[in-house]
Amino acid sequence: MNQNAPSNKYSISKLATSAPPLVLLAILALIPLAEPGPNTIRLLFVSLVWVTASVAWNILGGFAGQVSFGFAVFFGLGAYTTAISLNAGLDRLSSLVLAAIVGAITSLLIGMPTFRLRGPYFAIATIGVSEAVRVVMTNLAVTGGASGYRIAEKGVFNQHLHFYMALGLASAAVAISMRIRYSKFGLALIAVREDEDAASDLGVNPFATKLLGHAVAAALTAAAGGVYAGYAAFVHPNGVFGFDISVAILLMPTIGGIGTIWGPVIGAVVYGLVQEELIASFPQFHLLLYGGLLILIILFEPGGVLGLLKKSFRLLRARTGIGVHT
Repeated sequence: MNQNAPSNKYSISKLATSAPPLVLLAILALIPLAEPGPNTIRLLFVSLVWVTASVAWNILGGFAGQVSFGFAVFFGLGAYTTAISLNAGLDRLSSLVLAAIVGAITSLLIGMPTFRLRGPYFAIATIGVSEAVRVVMTNLAVTGGASGYRIAEKGVFNQHLHFYMALGLASAAVAISMRIRYSKFGLALIAVREDEDAASDLGVNPFATKLLGHAVAAALTAAAGGVYAGYAAFVHPNGVFGFDISVAILLMPTIGGIGTIWGPVIGAVVYGLVQEELIASFPQFHLLLYGGLLILIILFEPGGVLGLLKKSFRLLRARTGIGVHT
């Protein structure tokens, strides 16, 4: 009997799981070398920024079940922190790290009072916080107020550099999400989502667990805002702190498959590509499209696009006999 068989099976299974994401990452990394054109790189860049924000929200909203409408706060603070840091002479990587730290600290200040609320009361509180921060930033002179804040460009604009920064951050966000999901901390988040009181009886501290999940999600979202600001070279409070940003960040994992690893990635790509293409020709139609799509998902497929794909594969296997053992 081969005693190494279980180990070999585990290695093969692990390789089969990790290979597709690595192949996808390699393909994305090679795309700029094919020189597809500035607009294609821009669409991919925007999609990758949304991937980071979507995956980040899913850590709190999907794993822990805490539906927040306030993630524009972290996206906007990350954008402004990066913009101010770059103008102060800080390098891009350090400015993103600083943005993530600001996002995490802010998440604690917001989370300590709001996580004492549950259900719709928590969601409503996050809306109020988001709008309050937007109003404050609109009237804050040091950040340009309602006129916005411009980053002083140093050197020639390098679109490929911004793309690779967005790709690196999105890859890190997915890796962190996977690590959390299959860790003891991830199990604690899921326990909180299922039943806070039961989780507390089992030794989980729901309040501390939610705070930590919120901090990780906020740090990643702030870094995404920083990457976006570095590309745009201009930030405006009604843009980065807008309520539509919070709704978009919530909508993407819902479209793709909330509470999963790859659902938020799929939802972000769908949102990023469709949003950028539709908004130029139909400035308001995309809102109707996403509203209708959200209603259809809630009514017919709560698992999102990923859930629909899984059902389709199961139906295909049942009809073809592939993967069915007799």
